[in-house]
Amino acid sequence: MPALATTHSLNDYLKLPISRYREQLRQGNAQSIEVSYTHRSKPYQYSIQLTKTSCNYGGHRYWWLCPKCYQRTSTLYCAGLYVCRHCIGANYGSQLQQPIDRLFSRADAIRQRLGWQSGIAYGNGSKPKGMHSKTFDRLVNEHDRLTAKIWQQTLDKLGCTS
Repeated sequence: MPALATTHSLNDYLKLPISRYREQLRQGNAQSIEVSYTHRSKPYQYSIQLTKTSCNYGGHRYWWLCPKCYQRTSTLYCAGLYVCRHCIGANYGSQLQQPIDRLFSRADAIRQRLGWQSGIAYGNGSKPKGMHSKTFDRLVNEHDRLTAKIWQQTLDKLGCTS
Protein backbone atom coordinates (compact mmCIF):
# COMPACT_ATOMS: atom_id res chain seq x y z
CA MET A 1 0.00 0.00 0.00
CA PRO A 2 1.48 3.38 -0.96
CA ALA A 3 2.25 5.84 1.82
CA LEU A 4 -0.12 8.71 2.38
CA ALA A 5 0.83 11.87 0.54
CA THR A 6 2.43 14.47 2.78
CA THR A 7 3.16 17.10 0.16
CA HIS A 8 0.88 19.97 -0.73
CA SER A 9 -1.37 19.98 -3.76
CA LEU A 10 -1.91 23.02 -5.96
CA ASN A 11 -5.35 23.42 -4.38
CA ASP A 12 -3.57 24.65 -1.23
CA TYR A 13 -2.24 27.77 -3.00
CA LEU A 14 -3.90 30.92 -4.33
CA LYS A 15 -3.72 30.94 -8.11
CA LEU A 16 -3.33 33.73 -10.62
CA PRO A 17 -4.47 32.66 -14.11
CA ILE A 18 -3.50 34.83 -17.07
CA SER A 19 -7.13 34.67 -18.21
CA ARG A 20 -8.04 36.99 -15.32
CA TYR A 21 -6.26 39.77 -17.24
CA ARG A 22 -7.62 38.89 -20.70
CA GLU A 23 -9.63 42.09 -21.22
CA GLN A 24 -6.83 44.27 -19.89
CA LEU A 25 -4.30 42.61 -22.24
CA ARG A 26 -6.52 43.08 -25.30
CA GLN A 27 -6.36 46.84 -24.79
CA GLY A 28 -2.68 47.20 -25.64
CA ASN A 29 0.75 45.65 -26.03
CA ALA A 30 1.69 44.89 -22.40
CA GLN A 31 5.16 43.64 -21.44
CA SER A 32 4.43 43.13 -17.74
CA ILE A 33 1.71 43.46 -15.12
CA GLU A 34 2.15 45.12 -11.73
CA VAL A 35 0.85 43.09 -8.80
CA SER A 36 0.35 44.33 -5.27
CA TYR A 37 -0.95 42.14 -2.45
CA THR A 38 -0.42 41.04 1.15
CA HIS A 39 0.49 37.45 1.97
CA ARG A 40 0.72 36.39 5.63
CA SER A 41 0.83 40.01 6.78
CA LYS A 42 3.75 40.82 4.46
CA PRO A 43 3.15 43.29 1.61
CA TYR A 44 4.37 42.46 -1.91
CA GLN A 45 4.62 44.74 -4.92
CA TYR A 46 6.45 43.81 -8.11
CA SER A 47 5.85 43.29 -11.81
CA ILE A 48 5.45 39.95 -13.55
CA GLN A 49 6.85 39.73 -17.06
CA LEU A 50 4.66 38.57 -19.96
CA THR A 51 5.37 36.89 -23.26
CA LYS A 52 3.08 36.05 -26.14
CA THR A 53 2.85 33.42 -28.83
CA SER A 54 1.12 33.55 -32.19
CA CYS A 55 -2.03 31.52 -32.68
CA ASN A 56 -2.64 29.46 -35.83
CA TYR A 57 -5.61 31.51 -37.01
CA GLY A 58 -4.27 34.94 -36.15
CA GLY A 59 -3.92 36.93 -32.99
CA HIS A 60 -1.74 35.91 -30.09
CA ARG A 61 -1.90 34.36 -26.62
CA TYR A 62 -0.31 35.86 -23.52
CA TRP A 63 1.67 33.86 -20.94
CA TRP A 64 3.26 34.63 -17.59
CA LEU A 65 7.02 34.29 -17.26
CA CYS A 66 7.67 32.73 -13.85
CA PRO A 67 9.62 35.29 -11.76
CA LYS A 68 11.84 32.51 -10.40
CA CYS A 69 12.67 30.23 -13.36
CA TYR A 70 11.39 32.33 -16.33
CA GLN A 71 9.40 29.45 -17.81
CA ARG A 72 6.22 30.25 -19.72
CA THR A 73 3.03 29.34 -17.86
CA SER A 74 -0.66 30.20 -17.90
CA THR A 75 -1.08 30.10 -14.11
CA LEU A 76 1.06 31.26 -11.21
CA TYR A 77 0.62 30.13 -7.60
CA CYS A 78 1.22 32.20 -4.47
CA ALA A 79 3.98 30.99 -2.16
CA GLY A 80 4.96 34.47 -1.03
CA LEU A 81 5.88 35.41 -4.59
CA TYR A 82 3.69 34.20 -7.43
CA VAL A 83 5.65 31.37 -9.11
CA CYS A 84 4.93 28.41 -11.39
CA ARG A 85 3.90 25.00 -10.09
CA HIS A 86 7.37 23.56 -10.74
CA CYS A 87 9.02 26.16 -8.50
CA ILE A 88 6.55 25.49 -5.69
CA GLY A 89 7.12 21.75 -5.98
CA ALA A 90 3.43 20.97 -5.48
CA ASN A 91 1.48 18.31 -7.31
CA TYR A 92 -2.00 18.19 -8.74
CA GLY A 93 -4.54 16.76 -6.32
CA SER A 94 -5.08 13.72 -8.52
CA GLN A 95 -1.36 12.86 -8.25
CA LEU A 96 -1.72 12.54 -4.48
CA GLN A 97 -4.68 10.15 -4.55
CA GLN A 98 -4.43 6.66 -3.07
CA PRO A 99 -5.26 3.74 -5.41
CA ILE A 100 -8.73 3.20 -3.91
CA ASP A 101 -9.45 6.93 -4.27
CA ARG A 102 -8.66 6.66 -7.98
CA LEU A 103 -11.19 3.83 -8.27
CA PHE A 104 -13.85 5.93 -6.51
CA SER A 105 -13.06 8.93 -8.74
CA ARG A 106 -13.36 6.88 -11.92
CA ALA A 107 -16.59 5.20 -10.75
CA ASP A 108 -18.10 8.61 -9.88
CA ALA A 109 -17.06 9.98 -13.29
CA ILE A 110 -18.88 7.12 -14.98
CA ARG A 111 -21.94 7.62 -12.73
CA GLN A 112 -21.98 11.32 -13.61
CA ARG A 113 -21.79 10.53 -17.33
CA LEU A 114 -24.70 8.12 -16.95
CA GLY A 115 -26.71 10.67 -14.97
CA TRP A 116 -26.79 8.47 -11.85
CA GLN A 117 -26.52 9.67 -8.26
CA SER A 118 -22.94 9.89 -7.01
CA GLY A 119 -21.76 7.03 -4.78
CA ILE A 120 -21.60 3.31 -5.46
CA ALA A 121 -23.97 2.54 -2.56
CA TYR A 122 -26.90 3.85 -4.62
CA GLY A 123 -26.74 1.02 -7.15
CA ASN A 124 -27.19 1.22 -10.89
CA GLY A 125 -29.70 3.47 -12.62
CA SER A 126 -31.28 3.38 -16.04
CA LYS A 127 -29.90 4.20 -19.49
CA PRO A 128 -29.91 7.94 -20.24
CA LYS A 129 -32.07 9.07 -23.12
CA GLY A 130 -30.07 9.44 -26.32
CA MET A 131 -27.13 7.27 -25.23
CA HIS A 132 -26.31 4.39 -27.54
CA SER A 133 -26.96 0.98 -25.96
CA LYS A 134 -23.46 -0.21 -26.79
CA THR A 135 -21.95 2.81 -24.97
CA PHE A 136 -24.28 2.29 -22.01
CA ASP A 137 -23.35 -1.40 -21.76
CA ARG A 138 -19.63 -0.61 -21.94
CA LEU A 139 -19.89 2.04 -19.20
CA VAL A 140 -22.03 -0.18 -16.95
CA ASN A 141 -19.54 -3.06 -17.35
CA GLU A 142 -16.64 -0.78 -16.43
CA HIS A 143 -18.61 0.63 -13.49
CA ASP A 144 -19.43 -2.87 -12.24
CA ARG A 145 -15.77 -3.93 -12.56
CA LEU A 146 -14.65 -0.85 -10.59
CA THR A 147 -17.32 -1.43 -7.94
CA ALA A 148 -16.18 -5.03 -7.49
CA LYS A 149 -12.57 -3.86 -7.06
CA ILE A 150 -13.63 -1.22 -4.52
CA TRP A 151 -15.61 -3.74 -2.46
CA GLN A 152 -12.76 -6.27 -2.62
CA GLN A 153 -10.15 -3.74 -1.50
CA THR A 154 -12.44 -2.57 1.31
CA LEU A 155 -12.99 -6.14 2.54
CA ASP A 156 -9.23 -6.84 2.31
CA LYS A 157 -8.49 -3.70 4.33
CA LEU A 158 -11.03 -4.71 7.01
CA GLY A 159 -9.55 -8.23 7.14
CA CYS A 160 -12.81 -9.89 6.12
CA THR A 161 -11.16 -12.08 3.45
CA SER A 162 -8.42 -14.62 3.77
